[in-house]
Amino acid sequence: ILLPLFLLLGVTFRHPVAAEQRTLVFGRVGDDPVRAIKERQDLVDYIVRKLSPIGIVSGKILVLDKMRLLARALKDGNVDLFHDSVVPTMVLSKWTGCIPILRQWKYGESEYSGIIVVKKNSGINTLADLKGKVIGFDEPHSTSAAVLPRMLLEQHKLKLLEIKSPGRIRPDVVGYVYGADGTSANRLVTGRVDAAASIDREIERLKPGVRDTLKIIGRTISVPRQILSVRKDLDANIVRALKEVLLGMDKDPEGREVLRKQQNTAKFDEIPPGSLEHLKYIEKYVFSTLGGQVDSW
Repeated sequence: ILLPLFLLLGVTFRHPVAAEQRTLVFGRVGDDPVRAIKERQDLVDYIVRKLSPIGIVSGKILVLDKMRLLARALKDGNVDLFHDSVVPTMVLSKWTGCIPILRQWKYGESEYSGIIVVKKNSGINTLADLKGKVIGFDEPHSTSAAVLPRMLLEQHKLKLLEIKSPGRIRPDVVGYVYGADGTSANRLVTGRVDAAASIDREIERLKPGVRDTLKIIGRTISVPRQILSVRKDLDANIVRALKEVLLGMDKDPEGREVLRKQQNTAKFDEIPPGSLEHLKYIEKYVFSTLGGQVDSW
């Protein structure tokens, strides 16, 4: 009689713990799921191992091709956390209420800025010289290679006009074209645009003989390199444990190796107080100036 009762009590006591076991889902916007998962799987696996004492038993990476789809997944509780640059982070925060919790030193950088690059022999020496020319941006939601350079040009009283097909550009405007992430510098080098919005790292990766033919004529403000955010209703205990794990990764030999594989990340740290609030004008610019374009992101 006692043995079955003991077993029954054992099942009863274990059940609440089992009910708390769950999968942690990392969300990502991109058009190459295989690459996105490969780049982040070690990070997710590391987090899961460290969070196993609080019931996290597995990790999953969900890759979606639109920010709107990631927003829906966050609202529905199907994604728990994600990382991205400042502009997508701000947009998703406005759409879903997600909470930025840490800064990621991607490629070892705490902050970065956008640059506008031209060929040295182009005769373009200042931003004003871009009138009647075409600049290449990366993806429309790119912080450093689209939004911040657009803001810089408009601060210099330059009018922007998207170019849908090749042709003459009005002398009073700066034409622009969008492309995939990281391709604007390639279009500049191959002569398809007169200028490119990019970052220092992309230019430094070019062959020396090519790099030496280019020059920077404009630089945007600096912003946090990458932000890690969680959905607004993620369990507070999980959020606290997650922060503790990520903040300690650079002090753990295994953690440092995982960070290295994660786009040469140096560490995670606290977001400088007030830095994102200070950048709220970027969010205002995105929604007021880009308008309906944001809905297609």
